Amino acid sequence: MRQTAFDNESGSQDEVRDSYIEMQNSSGIEINFKGIARRLEEKKNNIGRSGQSKSRIGTAIRERDELQELLKEAEAAYAKVAENQEKITQNQKKMKRIETENDYLSQESVVKRKKELLQSYEKINKLEKENNRLSKIIREDQIFEGYNYKNLEGLKATSNQIGRLSDQMDYIEKEMADATEHLKAIRQKEDSKRSSLAGHILENIAEDYENFKKDQTEVAAVDTKSNIIINIIATLVTLLGMGLVGLANMGLMGSSQGIENLSLTVGVTLAIVGVVGLSFGISATLKKRRILREKQLIPIQEEILAKYNVKDGPSFDSFYKKAVRNQKELEQMQNECELVIVQHSRHQAGYEVLFEQRRGIMRELEKKLAGYDVKNIADYEERCEKGQQLEELKIRFNGNLRLLENLLETVNGGKTDDGQSVWQKASPKSEELLMLGKEIARLEGENSALTDGIGLPVEIQETIKSLDAQIQAFDTEIKACNAALEVLEVIQIDSHLESAPELNKNIGKILETITQHYKGVKIDEAMKLKVVDPSGGDFKDAEQLSAGTMDQVHFAFRFGIGECISQEMPFILDEPFARYDKQRKTQALKLLSELSSKRQVILFTCDGDEENLLKASGAPYHKISL
Repeated sequence: MRQTAFDNESGSQDEVRDSYIEMQNSSGIEINFKGIARRLEEKKNNIGRSGQSKSRIGTAIRERDELQELLKEAEAAYAKVAENQEKITQNQKKMKRIETENDYLSQESVVKRKKELLQSYEKINKLEKENNRLSKIIREDQIFEGYNYKNLEGLKATSNQIGRLSDQMDYIEKEMADATEHLKAIRQKEDSKRSSLAGHILENIAEDYENFKKDQTEVAAVDTKSNIIINIIATLVTLLGMGLVGLANMGLMGSSQGIENLSLTVGVTLAIVGVVGLSFGISATLKKRRILREKQLIPIQEEILAKYNVKDGPSFDSFYKKAVRNQKELEQMQNECELVIVQHSRHQAGYEVLFEQRRGIMRELEKKLAGYDVKNIADYEERCEKGQQLEELKIRFNGNLRLLENLLETVNGGKTDDGQSVWQKASPKSEELLMLGKEIARLEGENSALTDGIGLPVEIQETIKSLDAQIQAFDTEIKACNAALEVLEVIQIDSHLESAPELNKNIGKILETITQHYKGVKIDEAMKLKVVDPSGGDFKDAEQLSAGTMDQVHFAFRFGIGECISQEMPFILDEPFARYDKQRKTQALKLLSELSSKRQVILFTCDGDEENLLKASGAPYHKISL
């Protein structure tokens, strides 16, 4: 058993659980349930899950899927090859039939065949020269083999995306410039509006306008009170005179002519007097008003009018209305400015987002171009064209090679062993033979191109079967591990139920000896230790105790475990009493002294206190200084 200083709870419990599981069974064979379970879990993790691409089973599934796709391509290619091979066989049969027919032709065609032979030599020479030239070009252009138009389309799409982002940024820049110009125009209008008020603000203008109007109200009140009594009396006299005149004219004053004339005269006189009095009252009122204006209103109003450089009240009214109108327009301009500023800020934020997006895409494009060893898309496109030309040259080279082989075979077939040509066969259908030979060469070249780099379907199928078997074996192994883990869990629980009572008793006894306080303990199925509180009888987790008490609990735990596991296993401790007080350290050393008579006890310490206590108790020990 081993105990180290300042172990955390998790590490200590794991170590104790390992020791507890390593108990001997009745047959004497050691069983380490946790080690077996950990080995099974490691085995499962090593195999992995089907959804993990980097696991063994995931790799096998991925390889199988890739091979299935490759199998489809290979089957399609070899189906085309079989079709071409059938055509080749048919053409070869036609050629043999023609050659058989030529066997019966006359010897006169020998000269013609010699000419054809000469032409074949010329063609062979021409094809060899052309293939030498093509071979040189192919070697020089081999660097363009990896460039293709699919990657080119991807690069162009990325470039177009950058272009679209640039267009959006240009549009936003224009909008921002327009907003700035609009803002300048609004500021100029604001300055123009403020300058039209000669530096005055609306609050001061309104205050002066209110004072100006207040003086006008007082003048109007004076005007209303002036000579009102005279005007009323004059009006009544006029009405009375007009009434007498009316009565006299209607004959309502009696039958006497003298009375009527008198009434008429008096009425006319009263009417004239009333009109004269009314005219006098109005004239006096106007005169009084003029005097009041000259005496009271001019000093105040003239000062206000002079302040704002206007001539009279109506001009000041117009000036005030203009100031109010300007203020409203300034407020509208201010709101418009705020709106323009908000729009400008939004444009700026959008521009920054687009800028970052474009910069990221440009970096990605530059990285791709650097990977292709080109400076720009135009260079890559040029290399794609050269790569396409390279493929066309290869096809042409292979076709020439097949045709050359057929021509050599045809020419060599018309020679004797010593190399002298003796044409005994007429070949009037040489053109047809040549066409068939070209077709056969073309089909063979196509077959070679189809099968280049593609394995046989049978081999691919065998590999797929092997991978299926491997995947099935992985699944079976994982299921077996899971079943074994379930069995181990049941066995571990049964083992705990058998040994837990004895273990609780031993640990409680040792803990009471050390602490002189705690007496009982309980170990659950997870090997978690709980201590019985003497005061209430409740169970406490080890984590709820003090650091020193927790060390003592773990010491008792290991001591009790050792008693149950084996009498021969050594007991190893590394600074276990760092947080013990002297009394509990003494009790613990006495227990170790008693234990040393049964098994080997190894105590590592850098403090001399343990040695002094052992000497004081008379316990035997052997000291080794390191």
